[in-house]
Amino acid sequence: MEDKPKILIIDDEKSILESVAILLKLEGYDIFTAENVNSAIKLIDEKNFNLVISDVKMPEMSGIDFIKYFKSERADLVSKYKQVPVILMTAYSDIKTGIEAMKLGAFDYLTKPFDNEEFKITVKRALDYFSVFNELNNLKSAHLTAGEIKGESKAIKNILSEIARISLTFNNILITGESGTGKELAARLIYKYYSKNSGNLKNIPFVPINLAAIPDNLIESELFGYVKGAFTGAEVDKMGLIKYADGGILFLDEIGDLPMQVQVKLLRILQEKIYRKLGSNSEESVKIKIIAATNKDLGVLISAGKFRDDLYYRLNTINIKMPPLREHKEDIPVLISYFIKKFSKTINSISQRATLTLMDYDYPGNTRELENLIERACIYCEGGDISDEVDALREIGIECLPDYIFNDDKKEKGAILSKERAGEVQRNETLKITGAENYMAEIAGIFDDINKKKDLSLPDFIKEVEKYIAVNRIKKENSKLEAAKSLGLSLRSLRYILSKNDNNK
Repeated sequence: MEDKPKILIIDDEKSILESVAILLKLEGYDIFTAENVNSAIKLIDEKNFNLVISDVKMPEMSGIDFIKYFKSERADLVSKYKQVPVILMTAYSDIKTGIEAMKLGAFDYLTKPFDNEEFKITVKRALDYFSVFNELNNLKSAHLTAGEIKGESKAIKNILSEIARISLTFNNILITGESGTGKELAARLIYKYYSKNSGNLKNIPFVPINLAAIPDNLIESELFGYVKGAFTGAEVDKMGLIKYADGGILFLDEIGDLPMQVQVKLLRILQEKIYRKLGSNSEESVKIKIIAATNKDLGVLISAGKFRDDLYYRLNTINIKMPPLREHKEDIPVLISYFIKKFSKTINSISQRATLTLMDYDYPGNTRELENLIERACIYCEGGDISDEVDALREIGIECLPDYIFNDDKKEKGAILSKERAGEVQRNETLKITGAENYMAEIAGIFDDINKKKDLSLPDFIKEVEKYIAVNRIKKENSKLEAAKSLGLSLRSLRYILSKNDNNK
């Protein structure tokens, strides 16, 4: 039986401590309580907690100072602590305190009294983070062989088991699934198993063809080859890709894009193992096994008269359906770890918010899209600041992720977190602010800098705020036009703001 998640609650108000403990015990968690930070630290030394929930305002040490303590004084527990999410509670709604808490690594910031259902959801998400983040860290030292299907989920294990079983001997295989789910990886794994079982890997060809990438008028000549004089420009005989695959495997990717006139000829190869080059009067024999793949519904294409049903039945002797990434999100940590290793030698971790954001996204482009996201994040991260922690390697932060993955209608929470270094703006999911309030959170992060300029009149203060937001948004978007759009301004208005502030210097 699995151990219950261990949660530590810290609050100097006994009534709140008890009520929160009862609420979470009813959810099946193993609850520990402490009325002060010193008692909590002793418990942390003894237990492996999955989550810490702490009040902000306490007599001995505040919740903010509690987080700072571990980062500065307890180096022996920092690595463990970094992987344990902290939720802070306070009776005072203070955006600036919330921003500071998030910058120090708090998972969320709740104002008392809070809604019980919302609180339970926040706790559940924090525990999910603990599970995901620790799984990712455990995978950092794992050996990952390039070009193989990655995953520990039941869905992926079933695929791997099926491939191992059918690869001993097979006729034809159809691999279906959305774009980016790894259909070619599955085909290559089948080839690997088949070659190994045949005992002659070097002598068995594997010829992949992306039919969607070849113009319709060239597909036939590419597949079957041609003889000299078959058409204008055919000055010499050419061997087709089918012949190159003789004795091995021909992988036809995007089979749904194969023109009807070529489908007839492919069917003859499957039935009789013979074909003709373009312009030839003689037939040639070929011994190949075919793996076909498609992201289209061949049944719909058959109904529309765009795909032959007899070819479909020949190809679909065995069907492997690759699951979309949104159906096995538990594999995302495995994939993140693999892609970080693939694309960077200077990055060894990813922040909790970046991990959660990637877990929340639904990936219409599936694993290929995740790969592109991590490659992009590595590029952005390697160009950014290194963490202030001693001997720390670079970490992928939420600011390295593209804007579009935050626009998920299923999310109920969204916010921004000011990052004072370089005046950048980081996105997060902690402060429950949207719309115009985003600008207030952005202003909160730069207020201290502006406040250093004493005796500012209100008009001058507003100009300073405009300047900060305009300049930093241009840096972020790397384009004045895109910055203007994101701020809801015309390009002319943005230029006016910039010129107005320049004149005041």
